[in-house]
Amino acid sequence: MAVIEGALSGAFPSKNPSAQVFNVDPSISGSLQVAIDACVAGNGDIILVERGGHTVTETVNFNKSGIQVFAVDDGLSPLARGEFNGILADASFTDGPVVTITAPCRLDGFAFVSRDTSTANAYEGAAALIGGAADGAFGVHIRNCRFPKWALDNRFGLALAGGAAVADVLVEDCTFEGVGADFDAGIFAQGAIQNLTIRRNHFRQCTAAVKFGVFAGGGPHVFIHENMVEDGLLLDTDGNAGNGLIAGNWLETATDTSSYDRSVATLQGDGYSFSGNHYSE
Repeated sequence: MAVIEGALSGAFPSKNPSAQVFNVDPSISGSLQVAIDACVAGNGDIILVERGGHTVTETVNFNKSGIQVFAVDDGLSPLARGEFNGILADASFTDGPVVTITAPCRLDGFAFVSRDTSTANAYEGAAALIGGAADGAFGVHIRNCRFPKWALDNRFGLALAGGAAVADVLVEDCTFEGVGADFDAGIFAQGAIQNLTIRRNHFRQCTAAVKFGVFAGGGPHVFIHENMVEDGLLLDTDGNAGNGLIAGNWLETATDTSSYDRSVATLQGDGYSFSGNHYSE
């Protein structure tokens, strides 16, 4: 395999004339961004990130359409990936997420650990951001990832902000956990959001598993199902209307205002439907 010119970063392309495969050594600073930049949009390129903490001093931008990025984790569960496959903010990096995603892509098997203290916009303070104040994203898939707070200053695990349209996003089989201090929310979403599915995730030490801000265009068409919520609310709409289905989730808390910011009847009047959720016994 030939080394990418000037990479100095352990990113190597395969000889496949179609989709390329890049191997990234996380111990080498900047290697992940180098690999992303080397990908060809729409080519189906794959990035394999070797085990290790990838410490960043600025946001890594996933801005190439069609890439798939996998952590090489030897079969570890998401609960262990913070220690073995983390994208970590350097102690000096306190003013942004560790990753932003603005193109259709798949991320599988990582932990995202932020120190973002920013609060200028409602969605800031997240470890990972899909979209942004002026950006959109389509077709993003987040799977088998871990979002630990580790008593740091960020407020959210994952944020979605539709300055432009953020649509067809799937977040599944991930773990959101405060670890030492509660997240305000595991997932926060606002703006021009459409077709958001949040399924089979585990939320622990989160004031709310999912929190909504103000939506544009009538709401997100959200599907929240089969999630486990150990403590805190499943959904905090912050009084904002929307639409979607909350179904088949398991909670430690009782129904109505123990599990949501308002009663189920009130939320139904705002456009949210509920079916088959499991509450404390």
